[in-house]
Amino acid sequence: MKHVEMRDRVGTLLRKDLSIDEISKKLSIPVGTRYQKGSVKWYKYCLVAKENQKRAIEKHSDLYSRAGKIAQQKHPWLGRMLGKKYGPIQGKINAKRLKGNSDYFSKMAKKLHKININHSRDNMRKAHETMKKKGTFIEHQRKAALKCMEKNPGQLKNMSKVAHEKYSLALLALESKRRNYPYRFMNCSFDSNEEMIFCEKLVEFGLIERPIEGLNVHFRIGRSHVDFFIQNRIFIEYHPPRKFGRVIETEESYHNDRRSLLNAYGFSNYPLIVVSNLREAEDKLMNVKKLIQNLEN
Repeated sequence: MKHVEMRDRVGTLLRKDLSIDEISKKLSIPVGTRYQKGSVKWYKYCLVAKENQKRAIEKHSDLYSRAGKIAQQKHPWLGRMLGKKYGPIQGKINAKRLKGNSDYFSKMAKKLHKININHSRDNMRKAHETMKKKGTFIEHQRKAALKCMEKNPGQLKNMSKVAHEKYSLALLALESKRRNYPYRFMNCSFDSNEEMIFCEKLVEFGLIERPIEGLNVHFRIGRSHVDFFIQNRIFIEYHPPRKFGRVIETEESYHNDRRSLLNAYGFSNYPLIVVSNLREAEDKLMNVKKLIQNLEN
């Protein structure tokens, strides 16, 4: 980048009819020769070469494309080496030149998306990882949010609304927290120690062979989940009623709430058992075994 800037400054001074010596003094670089890198005469020769290159491209538009293909075939390493050396320089020049040209970036994004549908996602992930390593991620996100709010005051609110409609963010947060809890049994995580012990009893009674997240444990239904789904026949919720807070529950009210959820998603014919404490767990599990036997008959 420094080379390009200096070359352009030398070019500007030459167009103002300054002599080689005057340019040398003004920019504090040696007069040198065309072979001495970083000298005035060397920069002058770079400018001449650039003009000749421009004329050659105008005369033969595909000249460098053909030459590049031939060189790449003969020397496969050449493209990687040149890209590594000059890619960052050209990238900065292009970024400066195209700043504010949203149409160009939009077209390029669409082309890259056709080649690789995960390109934008992968690029964003890499950028976030780099910022996290540098410790600039949080500040970057804050500034981006402020800029977004300034340009489009309602955009973040609309994005949040769409996200909540598409995904159960509360459920995703609960699943993420669960992975950090210490309550684990047979490689499956649980929300509480009591729920884990209840699952151990399910295995002990032979109602499930082993807990599998999403299959027979924490079975997702719409934007919620049910604790246990036994042999694809019976739903079981282990849920001590909430005795404090904004919503006070009873075993009956919670059962009705879960029953409505199951009915709404086509599980109206599937029995639901609510277990509110471990003291009654064994009696209720015996009833579940009898219920399964009746269903089989």
